[in-house]
Amino acid sequence: CGHSPIKNEDFANTLTKWKREIVNSFIRADGKRISNGIIENRNKSIKLLKHSSNGYLNWHRFKNRVMYCLNDDATYHMYPIKNTDIK
Repeated sequence: CGHSPIKNEDFANTLTKWKREIVNSFIRADGKRISNGIIENRNKSIKLLKHSSNGYLNWHRFKNRVMYCLNDDATYHMYPIKNTDIK
């Protein structure tokens, strides 16, 4: 068939090394396959924020920007309401 024994051995080693992860990728929860796609998307969004901002010097500001961008329910207030002002 023309297959190289070295390539087949590499493939077999890969399957052996990642067996648990491969098997876990077929597990279903509530009828859906479990995926890390959401986390990968979040990581990509954070990297894009870092890249487009040319770097943040202020960690607190960067963290707040990430939380704002990743939170679908976030709203922008010109004058934020502090927790102490809420009755």
